[in-house]
Amino acid sequence: MRMCNSEAMKRIKELEDQKQKLIYSERMRSKVSYKEDEEKKPSNYDYELTRSKIADIDCEVRKIKHALAKANCTVMVDDFDMTIGEALVYLAQLNSELARLNELSLEEKLSRRITANGVLEYTECLYSPEKAEKDWHEMRAKIFKLQVAIDRANLNNFIEY
Repeated sequence: MRMCNSEAMKRIKELEDQKQKLIYSERMRSKVSYKEDEEKKPSNYDYELTRSKIADIDCEVRKIKHALAKANCTVMVDDFDMTIGEALVYLAQLNSELARLNELSLEEKLSRRITANGVLEYTECLYSPEKAEKDWHEMRAKIFKLQVAIDRANLNNFIEY
């Protein structure tokens, strides 16, 4: 089957949802309770069929994930000299840096407090919170550009599984 990377990721999600539904159904239908003098109600649960359906889903998911993994190692992202896989790692790194810049930008350049023994204590940032704020905005723009480039690569690349 042939589909773009984005379709493949959506297909994996759909298959995982189907599997969870089968597992839930199995939990609900794989046992019956009845009282001593009651007739046991029939169930449409089929152990072998359920095992087979889950195995089929798992097999398709493995094939799609393998094809995606190969694509992530070879398909280049436009405007960045890296593969999709590298770009995803880079995106996580940029988001981590963005969080740190956010914390730094929220600090006061100079603050003061009175200690427990009544002494006035000053705390001064050894960097410019305004510069951290500016860098935060630049980082957000870079992340946005990278996310769009990854999305474009996932839409324009087709895998076969």
